[in-house]
Amino acid sequence: MLPTPPAQYGPERPPAPKPEVSEKQRIAEENDALLNSLPPDQTIMEEQRDLFKNLDPKLIQMLLRRANLDDSGPAKFDPSPEPSSSAKTTPVTTTTKPPKATVEDVSENIPPPPSKKDPTKPKKTVTFDEDAAPPAPPANLIPVKKITTTTDPNLVITPSNAPDEAHTFHTHYPQPPTVPDLDPEDPDFLEKMHSKFFPNLPADPSKLAWMAPIPTPGSATDKESPYYPGQDSLPISALRFDFRGLLIPPRLSRQIPVTKGLHHHGEAPEAAGYTIPELARYARSEVPAQRCIAYQTLGRMLYRLGRGDWGKGEGGRVGEEDDLAFGLWRCFKENRVVESIEEEVQGEEGRGHRSCYAYATEALWLFEKGGWRERWRGM
Repeated sequence: MLPTPPAQYGPERPPAPKPEVSEKQRIAEENDALLNSLPPDQTIMEEQRDLFKNLDPKLIQMLLRRANLDDSGPAKFDPSPEPSSSAKTTPVTTTTKPPKATVEDVSENIPPPPSKKDPTKPKKTVTFDEDAAPPAPPANLIPVKKITTTTDPNLVITPSNAPDEAHTFHTHYPQPPTVPDLDPEDPDFLEKMHSKFFPNLPADPSKLAWMAPIPTPGSATDKESPYYPGQDSLPISALRFDFRGLLIPPRLSRQIPVTKGLHHHGEAPEAAGYTIPELARYARSEVPAQRCIAYQTLGRMLYRLGRGDWGKGEGGRVGEEDDLAFGLWRCFKENRVVESIEEEVQGEEGRGHRSCYAYATEALWLFEKGGWRERWRGM
């Protein structure tokens, strides 16, 4: 009789825990159990054929390429196992070859994947054949040479009642009435221009007066000009001056070429020069260039006035007989020329136009240098 082994001291050790099964292994075991419970091989092949028939060939090829990969290693998303404390930390160098992917011919009934470029497949194109000729002409088509004009709106031309070539007429397309070219020298220039370009708008000759042609010298319209040379007398406000402040006689004003820049669309467009009222309006213009020209010209005129180029103004001072100089000064005062120039100079510093300020300052300096204000203070 064999002796009984001695009893071990202490409590009995619990059984070793089973290793945890990964998700991948669990799925593999379920698949194996499902395959073992399936019918014989013939039924499996029929199921495979159904899958191959219903699934995309590209998806089948991808699954077949991945079916034979070596799955001995851990899955990509499986947690890495923690090393035990008793394991050695000595590095192990092994040279293993990467697994090779193989494709097995599972069934001969698998359709081949479609190629990227099929020469028999028609190329997709987009065409617009609105202007292309129809494949067959319509039955009621009539040649163009047989189309004729008619005044009957209810008449429908068909091949049976189409006229023959002996009685055909050419197709007529209505054309707009041609208007002759406009001549600026034509007396009816404004009326013709309105009828040609603005036939649907009401006519207002006053707004187009500045575009009217210059009257013919010696005509009735020319004699109505405020600066006509044949007049016995002229008002002071109609006298014209050049940019240097010199007086331009009526006869000379018609001989100055337009290239001098003295012609404008004023009351007498055929005469060169600027009047005092016109320069006074330019002195109050919002355009700085117009104000600069006005200040410069008016300053030179005021200098010549004080210097006595147009008389001393004594007749106007006494009140017996008004001369040219005092008449010009009265015209300056009526149009508030000096006040406009002083307003430009007395503006707030740092604001306004620099050139206008400079020309206005020069005009006031010329006015003081001429001596008119010193001589006729209070007038």
